[in-house]
Amino acid sequence: MENKDSLGEKELLDKALGGWRGLVDSALPSLLFVVIFVVQKDLNLALITSVVAGVILLVIRLFEKKSLTQVIGGFFGLLFSVFLTWRTNDASNFFLTGIITNLVYGIVLFISLIVRRPLLGYLVGSLVGNTSGWLQDQLLVRAYTTITWIWVGVFSIRVGVQVPLYLADNIAVLGPIKIFMGWPLYLFAAWISYRIVQTARKKS
Repeated sequence: MENKDSLGEKELLDKALGGWRGLVDSALPSLLFVVIFVVQKDLNLALITSVVAGVILLVIRLFEKKSLTQVIGGFFGLLFSVFLTWRTNDASNFFLTGIITNLVYGIVLFISLIVRRPLLGYLVGSLVGNTSGWLQDQLLVRAYTTITWIWVGVFSIRVGVQVPLYLADNIAVLGPIKIFMGWPLYLFAAWISYRIVQTARKKS
């Protein structure tokens, strides 16, 4: 039986996603890259601007003495994307890291469902102080299975939509689509997942 002292929606968002600031921080460098590249057609300027934005966000977090988990992870991902894009001189490769990341996440979550150990159950369980006890509660198992399927869907949709645009080298469309399918879709799926889990925990 899982502890019924549930996390609030804001607290769960803060712990799992880095809060609203974490979501904005992760989207801003990509947004600047897309806007500058599409408007100015200057790849180097777009890359430099995105890196500068990432550095500024990192410095602000350091001064605020807040959690750096989301920012550091996003910053190193940004650096890799910038390096790959610069080396290949292909703007579409700025989005390749994100596409591969979504593919890997989707596959890992799908495998966890196949072996009947929904991975998001362990994630949420760790946040509420009950990492594996939920396996003894069929209601919670079904809830965590459901939200894991939701996230498999999110990652699959991202890959399915973005790969054709990437292959077509359609940056003007790929950029906005990537941003829209980033934190807005993430928030929507997180909200649905939160509701499903909270309902199950109250009944368990």
